[in-house]
Amino acid sequence: MFDLEQSIADWRRQMLAAGIKTPVPLDELESHLREDLETLRSSGVPEPQALQLAVSRLGTPGSMQTEFKKVKRTSLDFVTIGAFMWIGAAILLAWMLSGRLVSGRPSLLLLAAHVFSLTTGYFAAFLTGGFGIYYFCCRRLRALSTARRQSLNRAAFLFNRLSAGLVIAGLLLGMLWSEENRGRYLSGDPREIGALCAAGWLVALWMVQRFGQVSEQVLMLLCVGGSMIVSLAWFGAGTLAHGHGMAGYWPLDVLVGVHLLVLGMGLVQAPETAEA
Repeated sequence: MFDLEQSIADWRRQMLAAGIKTPVPLDELESHLREDLETLRSSGVPEPQALQLAVSRLGTPGSMQTEFKKVKRTSLDFVTIGAFMWIGAAILLAWMLSGRLVSGRPSLLLLAAHVFSLTTGYFAAFLTGGFGIYYFCCRRLRALSTARRQSLNRAAFLFNRLSAGLVIAGLLLGMLWSEENRGRYLSGDPREIGALCAAGWLVALWMVQRFGQVSEQVLMLLCVGGSMIVSLAWFGAGTLAHGHGMAGYWPLDVLVGVHLLVLGMGLVQAPETAEA
């Protein structure tokens, strides 16, 4: 009789023999294996064939070892570039705020902190959506290696937590500034409502990432969706706050259109065709 757990244990021993001896990457590989296996089983594929197909998608032990040796040289490039872009933007924004808002005007320190937290939080959410877009483009081009999947998953998880924390901090700082200068915590401004919606989505996404039992593909779809919501919360709410309306703001239309295109592409990409 076929024993699934014993077969997975045999597969782990093969990986260990091939040189993948570090527990963390081996556990992550097993997690991906089980995700693919569960997807195949739910689609009606018998368990032995499902395991064989899932293992073949991950690759042979030798090819997996080669992939892990390439991780630092190739698969992390996009993530590294994105991280440096975010750090550079945060430093530039801090410098601009320190010169224009804080210098000689201590009363605006709270407002400067609000602007910094909210802006860097939104940018982190955009970066998370960018990881999701890159993920689906790589799948489309059949260039989504296991190493690249792992780096994108880790980066999406990290930057989503970062964006959720910063947006919540920015929202609270803005409420404190509003109470101090306007006498109320919320004034009903579209930008406040947008920030509340963005914060709610980002916290929900973090909870799904942390505790949810959903597939990698669904999580990346949620990251792209979060980036689109932040686009509407930031730029869309901004145009409404200035009384212009969103209908004539074509850059936002293009941005939302790109997100919708990627979401559609991700929805039609069946999990069974994902590249290992």
